[in-house]
Parts: sequence; structure tokens; C-alpha cells
Amino acid sequence: MSSRFFFHLVAGLLVILGLGSCTTPPAPRDQLLIVLSIDGFRWDYLQKYDAPTLRALARGGVHATRMSPSFPSKTFPNHYTLVTGLRPEHHGIIANWFYDPVDNVKFDMGKTESRWWEGGEPVWITAEKQGVRSACFFWPGSEAVYHGLRPAFVKPFDKKLTVAQRVDGLLAWFALPAEQRPRLGTLYFDLVDDAGHKFGPLAPETAAAVKEADGAVARLWAGLEKLGLRDRTNLVIVSDHGMSEISPEQTVFLEDLMDLSQVRVEATGPYAGVRPKAGVDVAAFAAGIRAKAPPQVKVYLRAEMPARLNYDTGDVIPPILLLVDDHWQIEERGRWSYLQARDSRGNHGWDPATSNMGALFIARGPAFKRGVEIPDVDNIHVYNLLCAALGLKPAPNDGDQRLVKAALRR
Repeated sequence: MSSRFFFHLVAGLLVILGLGSCTTPPAPRDQLLIVLSIDGFRWDYLQKYDAPTLRALARGGVHATRMSPSFPSKTFPNHYTLVTGLRPEHHGIIANWFYDPVDNVKFDMGKTESRWWEGGEPVWITAEKQGVRSACFFWPGSEAVYHGLRPAFVKPFDKKLTVAQRVDGLLAWFALPAEQRPRLGTLYFDLVDDAGHKFGPLAPETAAAVKEADGAVARLWAGLEKLGLRDRTNLVIVSDHGMSEISPEQTVFLEDLMDLSQVRVEATGPYAGVRPKAGVDVAAFAAGIRAKAPPQVKVYLRAEMPARLNYDTGDVIPPILLLVDDHWQIEERGRWSYLQARDSRGNHGWDPATSNMGALFIARGPAFKRGVEIPDVDNIHVYNLLCAALGLKPAPNDGDQRLVKAALRR
């Protein structure tokens, strides 16, 4: 896209956004909803980097100063929380990778089998159950069959597709005749997260990724206008977590804290999880780790995890967890050469209360209030808002109506 074309596209978009408040909103049953996730878009990127489209949408709609992810502040747990309203310990996707000791099987981000995803009802299934057609152009969990149901349209994840191609793919579904068109769509961008990991959150490459994502949002909004659907469409833009800088010098090694032959290592990075093998006294083993841990590491038995983290229920959560300070990581020395070769400068997964872990929330469209900024909100409340915007009865979840009351016009 040429810079001149991009300038005129954004300029036209800002005019459209400015005029939107003068129109009478269509009836809720005629409104559409698109939920867009920009993975790894830290809450303060909105002001820190060049994002004119996103800033205009925030000014003209509802914007949360900061959205708090659920623990751990990782991609898959939080994407499923956003669309189910359940905390990870309740919907079951407790990390990007984890181990199920009951069935002796591992979950990773490529797993689409139903068994992993039926712990919570995602909004596209809530919609399909109530006669609202849904379409998912990428979202964790969208490729799975949920108790025999799935979205009317679903695109399996393909990392090679650019953000512009993803936008055009979703728009193609919304260009279908009215009787075939979805009312709910999801869209997912990963370029900001990729840049943040590789270069760090403060790098010019991350700023460039934010600008490219912003241009794709402009492309989406302009495409809806071309289809005659812009005034009927509610757009909710979220992210799953933020990003912090990391360096090799701020690394703690598990081998210095424990005998790894006595445990199964189930998580490393901004937090670690270990599962003592049969016959090992879990409490005594944890006490031994505490005795060796530096000040940057806090050691918890699963049942002792801080209540505000909501991460103490279920056998898939490791029995011993080690939480480290922001910017610090805990790793296996045996994997260190591999990790160093990746040369990552940024990461996420720390305590959601950490400032850098804050996420993005913007809502714009006929269903939403105009020019409203709300304080920090937990992401468990987004599902109820999505359901309310579509006129759906939500499935049981951990959220409440606070975001619905703060954001919806009706």
C-alpha cells in the first residue's frame, strides 16, 4: 500500500468516524459484530506509536485505559477467556503448552481436538445455538468442534497470510447475500506480538508492526463502508496481553534451585511450573526450592497461589509454581543455547497486575457509547459484552455486567 493511498484511506476513515455519531443506530437485530484481536498490543502502544485509526476509534467509542489479562498472561489462555468469560483454570486452557496428568497427554497451540476446548462455551457457539451465524477468520479454539457445533465459517490458522489478506478474507464473508452473511466475525493479527518478542516492546520494528496493524484496521473499516455495512457494524478490538523487555542477564536457572531428575518441568519463562514425580514429598520439595530461590523468585504450592491470580484449581496446573519479577525469566540451563539462538528481546506471562502486561480494549459502533474512557477492566467481562451487543443470552461465566453497563448505549 503506497503512503499516499494510506493517507487518503485514513483521512476518509476519520471523516466517517466523525459523522457516525449523527446517525440513528439500526435495530440491534440488524447489527453486526466483529471482534479483532491484535496479539501482544500493549495498552500503551496506542499512544506510544503511530496508530491514528485505532486512536480515532478509541476517541469515538469506548476505550479502556488498560485491560487486565488473566493469569498467565499468555496467548491461548487469554484468547479463550475473552470469548468465554471464564478464567483459564475454569475453561481449561491454562497455558500455551501444558500437561494433563490424568490422561498423560500434552496440549500445545496446534491442538484442535474437542476434548481440550469444551471447558467453556465460546461466543461463536453461543451465537450458533441462538440462530446467529458466526465466522472465525482465526481465533484460538475456533477450529475445534464444540459438542457437535462449530462456526458457520471458519478459516484454519495460516501464519503466512498477511494482515491485509486476513481482512479481505473476513470481508468476503460479510459480502455474501444477507441470508448467508454472518452477524458475528472474529479476526486475529499476530504481527505486533511477533515483533515484540523478537525485537522488544520499545524497538522501532515493533512500532512499525503497530503501524501496519493500524493500517489493516483502516482497511477493514473502509471495506465495511464499501459494502454498506459500516453503520451497522460494531467493532471490538482487544489484545490478549502486553509485553516486557528481557535480557539474558536477568535469568534464573531451575537447575540452581532443584534436582530436575525429581520433577517434570511443565512451564518456563516469566513463570515456571514443576510436577514432582511419584514418591516425592511435594511440600518438602517446594520448601527446598524456597531456601535456594533469589529475591526475584516467589515459590508457591498450587493451593497457596495468590487468590487474585485465580490459578489454584485443577490437576493440569503444576503442583509447584515459581513466579518471577517483571523482566526476569526462569529457564532450564539445558535449553539455554536453544533459547539464546532465538535471540528474543521481549516476553509476556507475568502477573497481570504488572503494568507492562496490560492489554488493549476498544469498542466502536452503533451499540456502543461515544467518547467514553473507562478505567482498568478485567478481560473476563468481554464475553458478556459481546453477547449483549448481539442480543444473546450468555452461557454461565466468571464475568459480570460491569462492562456491559459501561460500554453499551442501551
